[in-house]
Amino acid sequence: MKTIEGFNIKFNFGKLIKVSDLIYFDGPLLSHCMSCKGENYLFYWVDIDETFNRWLVLRTDILTIQQYLDKKITLHSVLSNPNDGFLYMVDIDSDAVYHNTKAIQVNDLPEDYLPELNSYYTFEPNDDIDLSGISQKYSSGILELHIGGRDVKYGSIPLNKFAPIIPKIEDIRKAISSKYIKRIKRSVSGNEKDKNKSITRELDLDTQYEFVYSMAGSIRIILKPLNTQISFIRTYADDFAEEIIKLFESGYNKEDITRFSNAYDKNIIKKYNDFIYFLNSEKLSFGLKWCNVNSNTSIHKKIEFKDTEKILANLSDFEFNNKEEIVINGHFYSLNIKTGNYSFESSEGDDFKSSGFFDKTRKLLAQTISFNKTYQVVIERKSAEQIGGKEKRVDTIVLFNEVNEE
Repeated sequence: MKTIEGFNIKFNFGKLIKVSDLIYFDGPLLSHCMSCKGENYLFYWVDIDETFNRWLVLRTDILTIQQYLDKKITLHSVLSNPNDGFLYMVDIDSDAVYHNTKAIQVNDLPEDYLPELNSYYTFEPNDDIDLSGISQKYSSGILELHIGGRDVKYGSIPLNKFAPIIPKIEDIRKAISSKYIKRIKRSVSGNEKDKNKSITRELDLDTQYEFVYSMAGSIRIILKPLNTQISFIRTYADDFAEEIIKLFESGYNKEDITRFSNAYDKNIIKKYNDFIYFLNSEKLSFGLKWCNVNSNTSIHKKIEFKDTEKILANLSDFEFNNKEEIVINGHFYSLNIKTGNYSFESSEGDDFKSSGFFDKTRKLLAQTISFNKTYQVVIERKSAEQIGGKEKRVDTIVLFNEVNEE
């Protein structure tokens, strides 16, 4: 390769995180990378020999990258006007080890190291990032939220589209977390109190996330669990992330929606429906990806805008069915012995009321009821509700006994 004049520097470009390959042909030719501080760099391939691939590196900004992708400026202009006033050059071997890192002036470059003057963007960027590098950096699982769709550009999104997403996702996370933690704690033996306390603390940290940084390439939000303990086996954080992703997968199949609702509750499905409705109305796509290099776990799901209509149709057909037993003391204030209808209100200091029917056996005994007496009743309540519809509720008294008041 050609000898290039410059100043040797000690900067580890290998620590930068790749955001996207902007030009790719039998391998990356122009890549966008970021530092942990959010600084933007472009890597431009210029040369090769038996040992190294040579790259020019420049520090730039997201606005310049967007202007290049929008065909407003050329790659020649970008490389000729680096933010630092000079470029960097690095030779990378087949083991991804960096050598001969130099700071160089643009004027010292060979003519064939720069793109043509008319080098406007004519490609499609590769919109996937390598989460494993970020996971390895933090020795933790990493959750990526990926937003795309109408009006979402490389590194920018209208605020009215972006602002509602985080609280909606957080509502879903909290709802799943509450049920997930209770389920795991029930599996712990009751006499292992110290262990139970430790697991509760671990679960709290594994099911809550902190913001690491955001990245361009559509819009990406990078999160990690609060838990800082390093584990090389599958963790609660891995399992919990998988549960969240299962919810987003469930909308493609009515049976999966039912299974998830039974495992958690209908309120989570409502929150999911609200989020999908938002994606549909704003013409957005949404992806979730979890990567944990320590436990060798990688799972993902992307909902394309074109899929949101199908998911909403599945959810609109889904009916929540619930059955519960209510035991309460109170008074009857309406009764129809012929039809078996009743109205009942609590005497326990709350505003509970119930109207419904006696079952077959209790209907025969209804004639013994007195309005001035207190009864303990057992009510079997069945409820059904469709997404976006009103709850249908049926109460049936299956047992009642007079309460002796002293």
